[in-house]
Amino acid sequence: MKRSTIFVILIVLLLGVTVFNFLTVGESTKDYTARIETERKDKDKRMLASSSPLLDEEKKIFTKLNYYPVNEDYKILARLIEIKRKVPVFITTTTGEQEKYIPYAHAQFELEGKQQKLLLYKDWDDVNPNRLFLMFADDTSGDETYGGGRYIDLEENGTNSIILDFNTAYNPYCHFNPEYSCPIPPAENLMKVPIKAGEKLYKNL
Repeated sequence: MKRSTIFVILIVLLLGVTVFNFLTVGESTKDYTARIETERKDKDKRMLASSSPLLDEEKKIFTKLNYYPVNEDYKILARLIEIKRKVPVFITTTTGEQEKYIPYAHAQFELEGKQQKLLLYKDWDDVNPNRLFLMFADDTSGDETYGGGRYIDLEENGTNSIILDFNTAYNPYCHFNPEYSCPIPPAENLMKVPIKAGEKLYKNL
């Protein structure tokens, strides 16, 4: 066998091992749950900081935010379908203002046997070129979760897929303080399924 042939075989084997390791090595369910719970505890601490949206009287009685239990079923790998013609749009906020965003891509996935497609945006003023922003509402909105919808911060990874982790869904600041101006989810991001993951209503309000 020629050396060049042996070299090619070795390269192929090496690539195969690398791909296998990439696909199989990751967070265990235990580690994933622990990480999310740690992030939630850290946020609870930040809610008492001077930059917190909580009113001063709320800070005096605040103990923690309310969440659904961590459920890995809501950590979803979605197909990312980039929008070819990206035209900036203005999205109305809870105070009637207009904020500028760029519709960037659709995230397509299946949940509870139903096909879902959500529109992801880039904030016009965001200096991070890889950051994406999801505004959504679902069948829990106005009941178990904030009626104005919730948000998820995302990172684009240069591929045609993206992870939507609804366990990290959070309430906008206007849920805690009406003086804040928060973008309202577009009609196409009003999901017809309950997303029982992430942050729930803040019951002290």
